[in-house]
Amino acid sequence: MSSQTILIIDDELEIVSLLSRVLRRQGFNVHSAHTLKEGWVSLCDVKPDILFLDVNLPDGNGLKKLADIKKDYPQVKVVMISAFDMEDDRNQARVNGAFTFLSKPFNIRQVSDLVQQFRNPDIN
Repeated sequence: MSSQTILIIDDELEIVSLLSRVLRRQGFNVHSAHTLKEGWVSLCDVKPDILFLDVNLPDGNGLKKLADIKKDYPQVKVVMISAFDMEDDRNQARVNGAFTFLSKPFNIRQVSDLVQQFRNPDIN
């Protein structure tokens, strides 16, 4: 089985580093970007299976870009991440096609449990 590819779009270097380490240990091929613009280029180049997308980025709102991402890349499973866990954001993420919403700070166990779901071929 080939390794799944993950793209992380987040401007917090510590978050990117933590996610990258955890995901690489679990056998994922991991790429990262720190802005929406850089992330869009990476998304087009990498064509990830899974995308971790921060809500608040220096050049825009990840939630607002989510609908475009799902339109152009419907197969990608998007995990929205945010330090601000607001019900409106969770609802907008769900409506726009996010797989789930992960609140910061999160721990290694939460990430590990989440990505194990992606290894299940029955996930839509």
